[in-house]
Amino acid sequence: MSTLIILFAQTKSAAIIEILLLLLVAVIIGYLTSWLYYRSVYQKRIEVLESERHEFNNHIINLNADKSNLKKSIDDKNREIEYLKMDVNALKALNREALHETENMNIKKKRAEQLLIQKDEALVQLLHGKQLLDYDSFGTATEAERDDLQMISGIGSLIEGRLNTLDIYTFRQISKFTPRDIDTINNAILYFQGRIENDEWVAQAKELLNSEEERMELLEKIRRRKELIEYNRIGVANMEEADDLTVISGIGGWIKEKLNALGIYTFKQISNFTNDDVKTVTEAIEFFPGRIERDEWMQQASELVLKAGEMSELLRTIEGKREMINFDKIGVAYLHQANNLTLINGIGIWSEERLNMLGIYTFEQISRLTPSDIETIAGVLNISPDRIDKHKWIYQAGKLANSHTATTMFTIN
Repeated sequence: MSTLIILFAQTKSAAIIEILLLLLVAVIIGYLTSWLYYRSVYQKRIEVLESERHEFNNHIINLNADKSNLKKSIDDKNREIEYLKMDVNALKALNREALHETENMNIKKKRAEQLLIQKDEALVQLLHGKQLLDYDSFGTATEAERDDLQMISGIGSLIEGRLNTLDIYTFRQISKFTPRDIDTINNAILYFQGRIENDEWVAQAKELLNSEEERMELLEKIRRRKELIEYNRIGVANMEEADDLTVISGIGGWIKEKLNALGIYTFKQISNFTNDDVKTVTEAIEFFPGRIERDEWMQQASELVLKAGEMSELLRTIEGKREMINFDKIGVAYLHQANNLTLINGIGIWSEERLNMLGIYTFEQISRLTPSDIETIAGVLNISPDRIDKHKWIYQAGKLANSHTATTMFTIN
């Protein structure tokens, strides 16, 4: 019995194993059959998708190529735009230069026309004045004896030329000028009344008459006074950096030599002068007290520093401002009609020169200035309009204009 049970159990186990094997084979066959079925069904679809994917990849490659080409084209266009911008800027610069050149030519033309008028008037006046000069008073000289009259502060190339036309060539002659000689010469050379006296021509000429040895001794004495100068305040310079200080109105060749002996060579140094420096320098070079302030050295030097010593830009600026002056209101005047505007408190030589550049020469014109004119003038002089009001330019000019008119009428009568 037990044997039968064992055999039955073994038979049952084998049957189960066989059944499981058959089921496994069935599953495998079913899977393979399904796989083969689906493969046969979707193979074409897969092939189509693969083809489409391949086409898309090719399209992407083409698009990337187009993108690269477009980027290159854009870069080329950008470079072309940059080149065009550079061309446009160059054309604009050429246009500005052309306009600038045209403006300069117009300015030169106006000045040339005015100079022709002034030269004609000056020549007539010189020839007339020459007949009135008393050469017995100050002596005669020839061109061969000629001194460099521009060594005297207040005598520039124009005035030197006019003096030479009057046969005045030497320091010796100028050193002997009497008040009567000065009046006659003032009228002859169309120079501002009172300027020869104010600029101390006679005193300077006497000093320049000293021998070369005496002048060298004086310069050496001035060099020994260098220790009095506050170089930490005004700055240090040497001969290699020297500016042409005679560009500053009020500094002639002899004064320049004295300043150089003190170690003062540049516009920058003079622009840094304080009141103490002015006093020290005046005493050191044995100059006339008050002249540095009156001639406005510091303002002139500051302007020259700003313009790097170039006056052409300044002249263009002032010429442009000139158009803003209301000459219909204040009237038109010319150099030969000029009054000595430095007689107005607050106007020095530098300010007077700038006013002359604006076409303002007379007391009468200043007495008629409008508020707009004052704004323009203040801009040119780089001062506050309040300063003009404070010094009462218009009031002073009115009084001087009336006094000048009365004097002229008295002289004519």
